[in-house]
Amino acid sequence: MRCKLRKLRDYISADFTMVLYHGLLVIIFVLLSSGCQELPPEHRDASENLGSVVIDQITIPVLPTSEEQFNYTRSWFAERRVKRAALKAYIQLHPEQKKYCGMAALDLAYLQLGDDYRFAHEKSYFAALESYNTVLAEYSDFPSIMAKALWYIGWISTDLLYDREKGLAAYRRVVEEFPHEHVFLLPPAPWVSIIYPPDQQGGRVVYAQPRNSWAALALVEMIKHTEDQEAAWNSFVKLWHEHRGDVATGFGLRLVLQRRYHVNETRAMAMEYMERDLSNIHILSDIREELNAIDRGRGVSGNED
Repeated sequence: MRCKLRKLRDYISADFTMVLYHGLLVIIFVLLSSGCQELPPEHRDASENLGSVVIDQITIPVLPTSEEQFNYTRSWFAERRVKRAALKAYIQLHPEQKKYCGMAALDLAYLQLGDDYRFAHEKSYFAALESYNTVLAEYSDFPSIMAKALWYIGWISTDLLYDREKGLAAYRRVVEEFPHEHVFLLPPAPWVSIIYPPDQQGGRVVYAQPRNSWAALALVEMIKHTEDQEAAWNSFVKLWHEHRGDVATGFGLRLVLQRRYHVNETRAMAMEYMERDLSNIHILSDIREELNAIDRGRGVSGNED
């Protein structure tokens, strides 16, 4: 109980931007695990269904195509156990669609964390890790699945189990082995306009594609969890040179500005970053605040050039 209270206290007392950052990650987790789709297929004409299967004592409709069956798993479910049954049903019904089975397996792994990962029992963390490692073993031919599984292993290890070394090792694998695997959201999602402003094309709202990669997100976590200053700085330099267009780069920049790493060089990078047409106004505001603090001589410079 004390452990859970400590985690809750730490979460509440976090500064606004880190709450925003983790909030965005939670939103991404929800979108990638449950999606935002049209009404579930069981609400359609019953003639479209091809019977049903029973998984863990839950009846799941069988849809005409693999695509429809997979979309069903992305629908909203009031109960986690029903979603779990729907995911298992897809894997059972369509083993030939290995990539999508891998995506379903990723969702099943995340469900191990319960309704709210912040209040899950430690054994749930280990169960999720075991599931993600199983995904790594079974779907090694699919980089997009591997990158996501490794990122989650890093996140659970560092943020939930406080195993920094294990988490950093997973993040490094994402960066080294899967540098170009992108995070894709499942449209339509009403909150997307907050992060990625819409473009008007012929009167039609077209949302910009996400500009985050798993590697960029992993590098931000490496900066945050690495105690050695130069190692953290090297992670940021890699983030800057290889993923400058990612929204995540702003969070990495904020971290090194806060810690006063290579102040003069970082300040020049920050000025360049702020000139770019980026969508996250909150992180830009925080970067500007850090620059003002540096210009006023506030804070202790740990590594000025």
